[in-house]
Amino acid sequence: MELKDEIGQFAVRIKKMLPQVQSEDLTRNALVMPFIQILGFDPSEVQTDAVLDFGVKKSKKVDYTIMKDGEPTILVECKHHNDNLDIHDSRLSKYFRKTKAKYGLLTNGLVYRFYTEKMVRSKKSSEPLFEFKITDTKAATIAKLIEEHKDYFNVAHKQPALAS
Repeated sequence: MELKDEIGQFAVRIKKMLPQVQSEDLTRNALVMPFIQILGFDPSEVQTDAVLDFGVKKSKKVDYTIMKDGEPTILVECKHHNDNLDIHDSRLSKYFRKTKAKYGLLTNGLVYRFYTEKMVRSKKSSEPLFEFKITDTKAATIAKLIEEHKDYFNVAHKQPALAS
């Protein structure tokens, strides 16, 4: 199945299940993890709730960390699907300071914002590399954006589903 078809089918499923998704945990499990799998990552490559140490009695959990060779490569911060992502942009920059990750994804399961580590660390702009709302954007447009940036997500030893 082509990426645009998978995304289109997923968007239809999201619209049907959204009324039942009442918590951030459900958003993560019902909306975000399936999208990560659509990108071509196996659940075995995804670590949940990785703890980052920020000093004395301070630690934070990254919702999902996509790993390669035992190192975090993509950090995924998830919020409830009703949350506005604008107030959460700074969280990724804190996480990047504590990991060797190169890429980040901030999402509420509906809006997906993709960042590079360099963008976040520069602090010049919190603008994402690209952004889309999965239920409002045509699946072909989303697939094209992902295809154009597939090198950012090619962290697995196997070739992800992005190369269709």
